[in-house]
Amino acid sequence: MKTLIISLFALLSAFSLPAVADRGEQKQVFGDYEIHYMGLNSSFLEPEVAEAYGIPRSRSMGYLSISIMKTTTDEDVPEALTGDVRGQMQNMIGQKKELEFKEIKERNAIYYISTFRFDQEDVYKFTLQVSPDGESRTFDVKFDQRFYD
Repeated sequence: MKTLIISLFALLSAFSLPAVADRGEQKQVFGDYEIHYMGLNSSFLEPEVAEAYGIPRSRSMGYLSISIMKTTTDEDVPEALTGDVRGQMQNMIGQKKELEFKEIKERNAIYYISTFRFDQEDVYKFTLQVSPDGESRTFDVKFDQRFYD
């Protein structure tokens, strides 16, 4: 299953949206911590993947995935961490929606996912508060993304 998820994320990176592709990799770095994020239309998910994780597939449903990683001097690959992920999204006319995140653990990978309805070609501002377990700091992650059905 992990291979399926990794393949999915690799495939989806090929579908990067123009508003996001200009910024390069979808992560923000806070010292030794990296917060990776990915938003897309949930209909891009393979039916088996969506079903396995209880993610509704729809042309008007967005999907957001957040990963908390920590780099160490011992390893080349950052370590996946658990934590607390909270946040909201806001459309261009100021309407806000609180996001609820679900934790998914798979071997060495940990994801926090949320789904939400979106309007065609609308740009959304995401404001997240990410607190890795065992860390007293909270990292503010902000980004904009346009969604297409």
